[in-house]
Amino acid sequence: MEWDPGHIWALRAALRLPQEKFAHRLGAAAKTVRNWERGRHPPSLALQRALDEAWESTSPDQKKRFFACLARDDEVREGRPASRKPSQLDRESSDTELQDSMPFVHIPWKGFAAPVSRRDLLAGLSIGVLGGPVLGALERALGGVTPTHEMLLELEHALDGFHIAARAITPARLIDDVTMQVAVVDALRRSAADDELRHGFTVLQSRYAESLSWMHEEAGDVTGAVYWTDRAAHWAQAANWIPMVAYVFVRRSMMAITFADDGRRAVENAQYVLHIPGAPAYVRGLAAKQMSFGYALLSSADDSARALDLATRLLGQWSQEDESPVLGQRSVVNDDLLAIFQATCDVYLGHGDSVIRVLEPRLGSIGKGSRRTSTITRAKLAHGYVNAGLPGKACSLALEALDAADAIGSLSARNELRRALPRLAHWSDRSDVKEVQHRLLAS
Repeated sequence: MEWDPGHIWALRAALRLPQEKFAHRLGAAAKTVRNWERGRHPPSLALQRALDEAWESTSPDQKKRFFACLARDDEVREGRPASRKPSQLDRESSDTELQDSMPFVHIPWKGFAAPVSRRDLLAGLSIGVLGGPVLGALERALGGVTPTHEMLLELEHALDGFHIAARAITPARLIDDVTMQVAVVDALRRSAADDELRHGFTVLQSRYAESLSWMHEEAGDVTGAVYWTDRAAHWAQAANWIPMVAYVFVRRSMMAITFADDGRRAVENAQYVLHIPGAPAYVRGLAAKQMSFGYALLSSADDSARALDLATRLLGQWSQEDESPVLGQRSVVNDDLLAIFQATCDVYLGHGDSVIRVLEPRLGSIGKGSRRTSTITRAKLAHGYVNAGLPGKACSLALEALDAADAIGSLSARNELRRALPRLAHWSDRSDVKEVQHRLLAS
């Protein structure tokens, strides 16, 4: 059995349990749970099976029974209704970021804290001023703690855990928790005593905001995606963190494609990065990759090829450096990844055979790293089969991708399939084509 460490984090994040309490419920040490979540070693086979069955089960009742078993407290055991707020997992659909609900602030080293109005929090973060009930709730939650480098490291590990979980579950299940972590980081930043620590919290705050940006993008919430992209830019500029200042334009290029299929705007945003002094080669390489996608959407094959060549050179420069990136594409830059970039351009240019040759043999290996990446790649391959004039294989893959996209909440995968609809309409009399069309147009 191949274990996905994201399952442990996903369950804990959905239940809003700190590591110590989650470990206690499982009868394990907190250090053991921490090692599971970081992928250092797997749980026992029995626990793996229990977690996998609960997480992958199509039965909502089975999931609820497992979660209730982990989440029950003394009130539940004694038969009284639990007083905790229902988690995001219990909701059928996600709230948008600007809707006024009351998620909980969670302090990693202290457990639970008071609920905070999302609307008041987001307004305060926008103008850099937290006041009233929000500030009071955060002060009570932090309990007068003094920010330390250990706290900064713990919150960095928490962000890594969210990234692991996001590979396998819907962003809507994580957004509340990540948003509240931003509130904690902001409060610690404001009370940090020395400039170095304050700078570290500001950089981390920007990283959290960038993660929230793509989570909202995948959830189909353009307002939330733009809000958090702007916050990431604001905090990166405050910290003079040039890599994120540059990467924000890459994010805007991505959103131009995701939300509008606007190749020209995608190219314009990505081009800005190439002229930002101090932008690292890796981020400039990601910008060039976005330029190649944008040109492909504009049917400009030569410009797309030149941009992809530039991306290859720049990403190759990064791969010879020592430190790992903290932004954007986190997969190892190798020939496989560059081939997938080329296949994406080919899909947008209307090619089929070249896409199939590249993506078909790589589906298995891609699926091992990230369920989300696997789903998006499967959607691109389905589009490639449409371009190649093979509707049967295209629909089979498209339906698999749609099932997975429903499970993980991926707008990117759905949009890859929507781009294929005009050509797929050539076979509109086929029942499998009608099913794909219905599912895409109904969502």
